[in-house]
Amino acid sequence: MFLGFTSVGNMKMTFAILNRLCLACFLSIHLIFSAEGNIHVFQYPRFIAVKTGRSVWINCFLSNKSLPTHVEWFKGQNYKDQLKSSHRIKIMEKSDNRSAFITILETETEDSGTYFCKLNGMPGPGTELLVYRHLKPPNLMITRVKDFVIFLQALLLILCIVVPLVQFYRMEKKEDAVYEEPEDNHIYEGLAVEQCGGADLYEDISVFAQVPDAPWEIEYGNQE
Repeated sequence: MFLGFTSVGNMKMTFAILNRLCLACFLSIHLIFSAEGNIHVFQYPRFIAVKTGRSVWINCFLSNKSLPTHVEWFKGQNYKDQLKSSHRIKIMEKSDNRSAFITILETETEDSGTYFCKLNGMPGPGTELLVYRHLKPPNLMITRVKDFVIFLQALLLILCIVVPLVQFYRMEKKEDAVYEEPEDNHIYEGLAVEQCGGADLYEDISVFAQVPDAPWEIEYGNQE
């Protein structure tokens, strides 16, 4: 009888312990997922512009630096081109005193693009790398000469269009200036127009017009 009560009590205690263990496991899993939901991946710097032949470093780290990480690096938006360590590319994992990073040595123009890191499968925001070629002095002089020739050609083309238009416009203005509308002169038959003090005076010019006598009508003193 006593042993029966003892076994029932042990079973209840066992169930209570199991319930507490399940609750503790559930809380632990919930805390882990909640912590992972608040973790973010950062990259530094976000943009790099360098000349060819230089070396660049891109850092990748988590917001919670105490977590262990495994880093992967990709080039491009689709994460298809995974980068591996080589003589020019060095990939370093996270350690106690530094974050994970990638080093690209002796950069070329083909290295331009967007680089992404993944820490524990979580992608970073990306870093844009721009590699431009450094022009040597002779090449720079040739480029400037080409630019000057292009500018000169454009200027000559503009002059060839503008100069004929300006000359045509000036010729039209000159023709308009030479042509003047004649003034109205009031001349009437038998009258001459004179202006005196702004008034028109008309005089009969027939008085001043005398018809000369014919030679046979002229009488001389010795003719009677």
